[in-house]
Amino acid sequence: MLIDAPSPLLDANDIRALFDLALLAARDWHATCPVQQGFAPWPEDLVYVSREAVQIPGLAHMVHDPGAASEASRALRDAILAVAPFAEWRLTYTEDEVGADFLQRFGWFELAGPEGHFLTDHARITVGFWGANLYYPRHQHEPEELYTIVSGKALFHADGEEDQALGAGATRIHAANQPHAMTTSDSPILTLVYWRGAGLADPPRLTAA
Repeated sequence: MLIDAPSPLLDANDIRALFDLALLAARDWHATCPVQQGFAPWPEDLVYVSREAVQIPGLAHMVHDPGAASEASRALRDAILAVAPFAEWRLTYTEDEVGADFLQRFGWFELAGPEGHFLTDHARITVGFWGANLYYPRHQHEPEELYTIVSGKALFHADGEEDQALGAGATRIHAANQPHAMTTSDSPILTLVYWRGAGLADPPRLTAA
């Protein structure tokens, strides 16, 4: 079930202000984390574009319970929640690939990147949400990837590495085309994810068994 439509009391300038605040919170989050700074510099060529809001079933789950944040990540979590009803949410996968329940409690939007709310060709910065008790199947993509955990927790899996249980404030790097997966249990997870390298605009693909 979709959440209510965005408030008509907010005009385009109000919505732009919410995206500016979310971007500022993400930049501040980046500035406090050496891992993020080492993975990719903050893009300086960002240009805001107005995109049509796309709401998905998982949005209601995220607003109801985004998971526990750390003191350092709380500002970013709250900024994401504020702008979420106005974002262009995406699902990427089909029901045949991941199942109907997964698509009810998953979603992501591109805050900055080649097709983001802020355009840049130097990085892709996305917000992702997975509800509790979900398995995100093995998948891969050409760009290198840095997960940063904004709130909640999950167990991360990657080919060639030990599983890691990560919560708010933690990070996880995946190499180019390294198959990886994720499992949530009693908590959802909200992430800010960076991609770098070739293929920034390409979607991930499920890894063949």
